[in-house]
Amino acid sequence: MKAFLGWLKKKLLHNWGLKIASVFLAFVIWFIVAQVGDPKDTRSYGNIQVRLVNTELLTEQNKYYAVMDGTDNVKVSVTAPTSVFQTLRASDIIAEADVSKLTDINTIAITYYALNANAESISFEGDHDVVQLDVENRISKWIRVQSQAVGTVAEGYVIGRTSADQTSINVSGPESSVNLVNSAYAELNVEGATNDSSANVEIVLRDREGNVLDLGNIEMSADHVLMSAEVLATKEVPVYVNYVGTPADGYMVVGSAQQDVSRILIAGTVANLARVSRINIDAEKVDVTNATEDVEVNLNVKDFLPDNVRLADPEYNGRIVITVSVKASRERTLEIAPTNISIVNLPEGLDAALPEEEEERLPVTLRVFGLRENVNALRAASITGTADVAAWMDQNNVRQLEPGRYEIPVTFNVGNDLTIVESGTLRIDVASRE
Repeated sequence: MKAFLGWLKKKLLHNWGLKIASVFLAFVIWFIVAQVGDPKDTRSYGNIQVRLVNTELLTEQNKYYAVMDGTDNVKVSVTAPTSVFQTLRASDIIAEADVSKLTDINTIAITYYALNANAESISFEGDHDVVQLDVENRISKWIRVQSQAVGTVAEGYVIGRTSADQTSINVSGPESSVNLVNSAYAELNVEGATNDSSANVEIVLRDREGNVLDLGNIEMSADHVLMSAEVLATKEVPVYVNYVGTPADGYMVVGSAQQDVSRILIAGTVANLARVSRINIDAEKVDVTNATEDVEVNLNVKDFLPDNVRLADPEYNGRIVITVSVKASRERTLEIAPTNISIVNLPEGLDAALPEEEEERLPVTLRVFGLRENVNALRAASITGTADVAAWMDQNNVRQLEPGRYEIPVTFNVGNDLTIVESGTLRIDVASRE
């Protein structure tokens, strides 16, 4: 028996084939025991966020990227021994996409690993294999910020100037989005205001059609501005015009200067408006010197407003047209028969009559000036006048009129359209009444 055991020991210690077979058999036995005691299982983990690494490679190339269609969120199936799942949490599962491996079609393969787990005993499978990126050139441009007041101020007030603490901003982002931006607005609400207003307001981006843009991938150098708006009182005042100069010989100005705008609404502080009662247009701006036809002048009433006062109506551009009517004129001398003249206001107790001598009954000279057609229409026979004795006495300081022959000035009635340049006197004889 002792000899047999020695022979067996010798065989076991010196037979390499038997040694290898024993190791293999031991591994098989361990594997079977492990599978029976800790079998593999497959479990799913949803909403695993894919981590993008080496994104600075795109930034260095001045590229903008965005993940498309939620491809950076995966549902992962994990296959591992049951014992692994006792400690494995969703936060231990890492999904990565390396930007350095970006393909020509802008996809990146997703790789997986788990924290605190034996990589050899665990395998992963996602519901999709790649992250899809939208890659564009990153550009920037400067946009002017247009500040404007919105809302209705109190009655009797208007909006004056608006301003912001910065007039332009820089917008940057993907080329397709930046190219959509056409303008930037800052709007200050002045509803019911009676005083200047200011506030920190949001900058709104708009496209070419004026639509508000909501672009989450756009970066702005500033998203708010400090905006101010003047709120001014208003007042309606008349506009006065005049002219200078004399028309050419044979012509005259008919009436006064006329304008197409006679009253305007102005705006300013209450104190400044209190000092303004009318707007005077400088007469030198309307010159009729040597004119032979109507003179028309186009001016801007803004040029004649006092300091710190402006036009209140935003729809009125300030233009005013001033017209001076210039027509052909004529001066004419007529001789009016003495019989066409009435003697008035003779003192009591006296009588007056034309001289009995025919040669002493001289016609009275009348010289008139006016529009050619009006002067030409005059007829001496139809013109009447008056010789006011009392007025002559007052003018010459005559307290008592003695009988005798007198020359009394005559007042003629030729209408308002003509100017009397000169009128003569009527020769009368005054006698005491018997």
